[in-house]
Amino acid sequence: MDDYLKSKFVGAVLGAAVGDALGKAVEDLTEEEVIEFYGDRIRDFVSPHPSSPAYGQLPEETSDETTIFRILLESLVESKGLDIKDFLNRLIDWYNREETHRYPDPMLLTAIDLLSRGINPSSHGLVSSSVEGILRSVAMGLFHYYNPELAAEGGKVVSLLTHRGNVISETSAILSALIAHLVRGDFLLEDFRERIRLIEKLKEYVKDEKVKKVLDKVSELLMESADLDTAIMTLGNGTFALEALPLAIYIFLSNLDNPEEALYQAVNSYGEFGGDTDAVGFLVGSMVGAYWGEEAIPYHLRENVENSKKLRELAEKLYELTEKQQLSLS
Repeated sequence: MDDYLKSKFVGAVLGAAVGDALGKAVEDLTEEEVIEFYGDRIRDFVSPHPSSPAYGQLPEETSDETTIFRILLESLVESKGLDIKDFLNRLIDWYNREETHRYPDPMLLTAIDLLSRGINPSSHGLVSSSVEGILRSVAMGLFHYYNPELAAEGGKVVSLLTHRGNVISETSAILSALIAHLVRGDFLLEDFRERIRLIEKLKEYVKDEKVKKVLDKVSELLMESADLDTAIMTLGNGTFALEALPLAIYIFLSNLDNPEEALYQAVNSYGEFGGDTDAVGFLVGSMVGAYWGEEAIPYHLRENVENSKKLRELAEKLYELTEKQQLSLS
């Protein structure tokens, strides 16, 4: 088995968790509040600011965004593939253990409650565009890395289970396919032209012209060599999936010469008005790890993030499962 590919699986999983843990400390804070409280942008695990939703958590702890991601990884590994019923049952079990929750997405809780009672969330008009609904699809990008088209479809399935809506469908497809392409190394992104070509490829996984136009904005910002503040003002940095995901893609692609800086920009993407920094951190961390491997994630962060050993084990088992399935098909 390819150790470098395995490193990419581990890097994507641990990178996502590290980005989440770092970013949770300053979620919803303004730049002024961050600098006043911490003295500078954050570059390590810190206690969450009193105004952060994560206030009271330990510095290295992750949010429920990583928890849901981990639950899907466990389901994939133990079921030896995607078993949506098993994934749902695990979500219901987590839902019932309220004492373990860490400021979860209210839409997620409502959807799981309805599903646990055999009710289709769509029948209650439950439509969401929260980026929290698509983060788990990183797992499908890994599991189906050998086939980005299949990865995109798998990402839709696991995301739309609880977060219904066109935005979720389109952005989960983009994220899953992107992770697959990064693991495969289909684009040599150190070449600027390849970055634009990657974005053009991602547009092939969506149908909505509005979504394609947002991806075009990412390309335009790259060609302008825009700074982070300009990117935030242009794309947004909120919970809306069509803000957080394009911003994360921009941050990743604009820091190919320094992946560690990409991670730090992501978790400090609060801007003047505050943003969903843990989600953006999760996304960029997963991209950095998927492209460069775990060595691109600072050692002390990937080793000390909550559940590091468990997440590494799941990533390695998912890689081994994927490779075995590949061998059986060849």
